[in-house]
Amino acid sequence: MSDQQPDISDLRRSLDGVDSGIVGLIAQRGRLIAEIGRLKEHGTSAIQDADRERQVLAGVEAVAADLGVSASLVHRIFRELIGDSVAQQARHLAGAATGRLRVAFQGSAHAYSDAAARKYLAARGAEGDLAGYGTFGQAVGALLAGEVDLAVLPIENTSAGSINEVYTLLREHDLFISGEETWKVDHCLAAVQDVPLSSLSRILSHPQGLEQCAQFLQSLPHAIPASYLDTAGAVAAVAAMGDPSVAAIGSAEAAQAHGLVVLRHGIADSQDNYTRFVVLSAAATPVDVRIACKTSLILITRHEEGALLRCLEILSGSGHSMTKLESRPRPGRPWEYLFFLDFEGNAAEPRTAAALDELRLAAQYVKVLGSYPAKALRHPAHPGSLPDAPAAEAPADTLEAVAADGATAGHRSRQYRLVDRASRAADTLVQVGDLLVGGSGFAVMAGPCSVENAEQIAATAKFVRDHGAHVLRGGVFKPRTSPYAFQGLGWKGLELLVAAGREIGLPVVTEVMAVEQAQRMAKDADILQVGARNMQNFDLLREVGKLDRPVLLKRGLSSTIEEWLAAAEYIVAQGNQQVILCERGIRTFENATRNTLDLSAVAVVRERSHLPVIVDPSHSTGQRRYVAPMAWAARAAGAHGLLIEVHPAPEKALSDAEQSLSFGEFAALMSQLAAVPGPSRATVKAPNANLP
Repeated sequence: MSDQQPDISDLRRSLDGVDSGIVGLIAQRGRLIAEIGRLKEHGTSAIQDADRERQVLAGVEAVAADLGVSASLVHRIFRELIGDSVAQQARHLAGAATGRLRVAFQGSAHAYSDAAARKYLAARGAEGDLAGYGTFGQAVGALLAGEVDLAVLPIENTSAGSINEVYTLLREHDLFISGEETWKVDHCLAAVQDVPLSSLSRILSHPQGLEQCAQFLQSLPHAIPASYLDTAGAVAAVAAMGDPSVAAIGSAEAAQAHGLVVLRHGIADSQDNYTRFVVLSAAATPVDVRIACKTSLILITRHEEGALLRCLEILSGSGHSMTKLESRPRPGRPWEYLFFLDFEGNAAEPRTAAALDELRLAAQYVKVLGSYPAKALRHPAHPGSLPDAPAAEAPADTLEAVAADGATAGHRSRQYRLVDRASRAADTLVQVGDLLVGGSGFAVMAGPCSVENAEQIAATAKFVRDHGAHVLRGGVFKPRTSPYAFQGLGWKGLELLVAAGREIGLPVVTEVMAVEQAQRMAKDADILQVGARNMQNFDLLREVGKLDRPVLLKRGLSSTIEEWLAAAEYIVAQGNQQVILCERGIRTFENATRNTLDLSAVAVVRERSHLPVIVDPSHSTGQRRYVAPMAWAARAAGAHGLLIEVHPAPEKALSDAEQSLSFGEFAALMSQLAAVPGPSRATVKAPNANLP
């Protein structure tokens, strides 16, 4: 053997050869994974096998121990390899991405959102054109306008918590989560020169960046934090200023790209500083059930004791692991809350679909934001039920087995199941302001057929309130048989109606006629009315079903009770359980009244459905002299309330003058109504009644 010591360059060449061999082995491993993926494509087995993963990790750690190699290092390396293998198989099942994707993110080039978006595309094997926007709202606006295919937005950070603005956008807009990505945030402090930290006067960064580095910033007493649109933009701004007393918090990549000097690395309060991003799309994206998924949703519980616990028990009892639960104030409803909830499961699986149906029955409002491939699961041993795998306790079976007290054991409709009394024994209570409609309550909704001017609606509002009405009604968009009849004041009428209701402290109900009106109207109106002519406008029903607003659904002019309840099912199936049914008369051969008031429908609906039902004696009779007798009869029949037209001067009303009550007639009706046997007065919500 030669005593000559090897040259370092020779050792490095040998090391390069080993490294190349490792890469070659990774490529060989990838080819084997591809073969396994092709075999699984025609089977039913899940792509992630936790038992197999544990065996692999245990095996390589044992080999590492025998060879004197760090077991933790080998564990980390193989955990990454296994994660890449799962992602590779998921890409194969999902199919190759076609075409270049247009992706929006908040910020500018080299921002963390930009990096996360590129990481997401690379994991999918996709190419894309990325565009930065100044705000989260602008990125979402581009997505909704069709200018981009996806929007990648941060939703939570392990240090600073949730990003409220993104949650608000998910609640307010028709958006879907189609993916998620995580990014390790490594904040650094950068300036144009290498200067002492004590010389800094201002620190620019995105508000989240400032919050995540709060402890470090407190150590710089002379430097004032200043918010900027994004971290990369802050870095660019500091470079443009050229002022050595101004620094930015951002990524080292952004600092290098703009020629800045990094003054300090790793300045975040927590070294395990990760941001979770959601990938948003304008339409739901189905995911193969063999891919481990998360499902995200917005949940509002019913006004019942233990309501949140019952909802969580549905997920737990059906074998779903919850990964996130966060409460947010409910807009326009002080001291009420909605919940953002993530759990492991895919809405395409029968087991998860059944659990979601049961959840809709138990909750007041459910908005499914999407099922999407999960980056990491707490319980990877159960990534999802396979199509042919029996569930231990299938919620669908439980749902079918429910027998409600007082329900008709022999009746179960194929057209509706969520609104069926057999699926929910208790009456649904719909909250409108401080009023609960349903159960033993009796609510009166009164006001003019059409809002005509400020004086008319203000005077009517005050009068009906003073004489016992609980809700102010008024039409602003009017569906008239004749195109020459008064069509309503539109959005101006809505402003007048809402202003009158707020002035005297009553919630308001008005009719929505078109899909494009629904979201805007829901911002102001307390109840959205779907009129008789729109009872089977299924697009409109789906749209109001997506909103967190009570819906008053009138029976169609010639609709059966079965069709009426099926129409309600369209709303409830979208997640909105806040439906009030309204019997307004049906068209028969009888012409003595405008329509024929079917009071038997009240009894039938209360037997077949848990939804509250009220009666409109004004439209059903079409003549004011019949309104009061039919109102009394409706109460005696068990209706949960009335919808009545009242006008200061009925003879001058611009619409439905013949059926509108005068102030005196309404006062007489209300004084006599209390003497009619029926449900007790309207139920008023107790403070904090819906808190979990």
